[in-house]
Amino acid sequence: MPILSSLRRSLELDVTPDQDGVSQARRINQRRIRVFATVFLLVLLPGLLWNFLRPAEYRATTRVQISPGSTELRPATPAVQVQAERPRTASELLTQVQVLTSRPLLGKVASALEAAGLPLPGADAAARLREMITAEAVEGTEVVELQATGTQPEQLAAALNKLVDIYREDMKASYGAVAGESLAQARQEVERLAATVLARRQRVEALRNASGGLSPERDENEAVARIKGLTASLNVATEKAAVAEARLKALKAGGKGASGAEDPTLANMEARASQLAEEIRQMERTYTPDFMRMDPRAKQLQTRFAEMERQIEAQRMTSRENILQAAQDDYASARATVERLQSEIRSQRGAVQDFSQRFTQAKTLEDDLAQIERASREAQERLARLEASEKSRLPALSLVEAASVPRKPFRPDYLLDGLIVLGVAFGLGLLAIWFVELFNRQPQAAAQASTTVIMPQPWGGPSPGAPGVAGLAAPGRDAPVLAGAAPGLLAAHSRPPRELSQEEVVDLLAASSGEGRFVLGLLLMGLTTEEAAALNQGDFDAADGWLKVVGSSPRRLETPAWMAGCRPSAIGGSEAPLLQDAAGARLQPADIQSILACAAFDAGLSSAGSIDAEVLRHTCIAWLVRQGLRFSELGGLVGRPSPEALAAYAGLAPEGAKLPATEIDPLMPALRAMGA
Repeated sequence: MPILSSLRRSLELDVTPDQDGVSQARRINQRRIRVFATVFLLVLLPGLLWNFLRPAEYRATTRVQISPGSTELRPATPAVQVQAERPRTASELLTQVQVLTSRPLLGKVASALEAAGLPLPGADAAARLREMITAEAVEGTEVVELQATGTQPEQLAAALNKLVDIYREDMKASYGAVAGESLAQARQEVERLAATVLARRQRVEALRNASGGLSPERDENEAVARIKGLTASLNVATEKAAVAEARLKALKAGGKGASGAEDPTLANMEARASQLAEEIRQMERTYTPDFMRMDPRAKQLQTRFAEMERQIEAQRMTSRENILQAAQDDYASARATVERLQSEIRSQRGAVQDFSQRFTQAKTLEDDLAQIERASREAQERLARLEASEKSRLPALSLVEAASVPRKPFRPDYLLDGLIVLGVAFGLGLLAIWFVELFNRQPQAAAQASTTVIMPQPWGGPSPGAPGVAGLAAPGRDAPVLAGAAPGLLAAHSRPPRELSQEEVVDLLAASSGEGRFVLGLLLMGLTTEEAAALNQGDFDAADGWLKVVGSSPRRLETPAWMAGCRPSAIGGSEAPLLQDAAGARLQPADIQSILACAAFDAGLSSAGSIDAEVLRHTCIAWLVRQGLRFSELGGLVGRPSPEALAAYAGLAPEGAKLPATEIDPLMPALRAMGA
């Protein structure tokens, strides 16, 4: 059956090979050793040769502090002086680092080494030095670290020291050339500015002498003084003309003053008329109108009042005409004055313009002279400062650490690289073994041999060959060996029961069915034939999967799920036998042994006649002990073994602390697999 075949494959255990298997294993091991040794040596030997044949490289180091002087021309203003005192930026130091590794400087170093008897190999010695020497600025400082790497220690130290010396000399020479050129340029600039100042001053004086007084704040120039007076008079005349024009317009419009109110004669006449009118009003308040028409005095007063009004109106007209004529005369006089002053100012404007042009020219010359004089003073101060600060601007090169001849190689690390080669060779050797074995897999053996372990006779039953006990192995026959047993202790005693492998248990269960498989399951759970025969119907709980064993070792056991389907047909109540024959009678131990023997022969097991109930019980106990079960809890699963049996099973238990029954599987895999 396919399911049983898969179960057999999944439950296969390693067995001891026979003589042919030993030979085959020896051949496989020899092949593996040959493959590993070949690949290991093929990788290790060339790797070690490559490692130890490499030349040793040394590294020399020197450190210098570079403070290059500055020949930059700076103005003498305080702001620029503060700027000149600032610390150098990182870019200035990096520039010097590039100069240190420049080709011209390295060429001089190569020539110095050749003169000292330490020539460099190759035609291009400067390029060789550039490959050997590296320069790097230390961050946050003015220190530059120089390193030289090569195979000749003396040459490395000499190259670095020569490089520092030659760089110092070149720095001084470069400073001298630049400083001398700067001083010469500064002197030339001072002389040129002095000559320019003298020429401009002479030109300004000549213009002043030719033009007279050129200052507009003083009346040194007649045209300027006259134009100022005419301008002031013109302003006054213009103001008067505006006032006269406004008065004339007001008179023409009939405004204030047009009625002749300023005429004294008119004012007197109006006063007299007012007095007459008051007298008439007094009489009208005293007399009636009829009386007033008849009274001669009243008539006389009225006549005089009418005549006075006529005279007032005539005087008012005369006064208005006089005032208007006077306003016209004033306005005409003011306009005439304005025009005369404007004409005089126009006649003087040419002279003023000529003066303004000469003054502007003189002012421009004075401003230019002031700027040139200031530039001349600054150039003189700059020249004095350059001459005075020559020593402070001298470049400085401080040797922090001189290069010494290295005594130990910088690289390679022969030990580390050798270990790496060894590890690579070892790994490739293992990889080669895996690759070879991938294509040389041997087919699995069809059958496995069985051996036995000689153990004392602790089982409490008759010895093998005793009458009335069938199936125990004869003294001279092979039996399975229990792994972990002590041969020296058990060799002198009779043989123990045979232990079935899980594959054999599967075959045994598969060869039976129904009641027979149920009986085999009971025996594989550690029950003796007597305990199995004594079971009643009420001792087996198929629903919950539990079995209650009574007798001298009462216990409650977990049962596989498939046993519920193989339960024998029940006749009677809970007190009726669980295992019955066709008549309902309780099966006897011999009947149970007969069922087991039939299943062993049907399964085709090796030495099927030697398989009895004690073999199945022994197989169950061995499974529990090998899981590390506490011996104190063994009685709760299979009953209490004798002290001799416990001593024998102690050889099967693993070393270390033992486990409680709750942490092990009470059912062997073959029992659980039957339900899969």
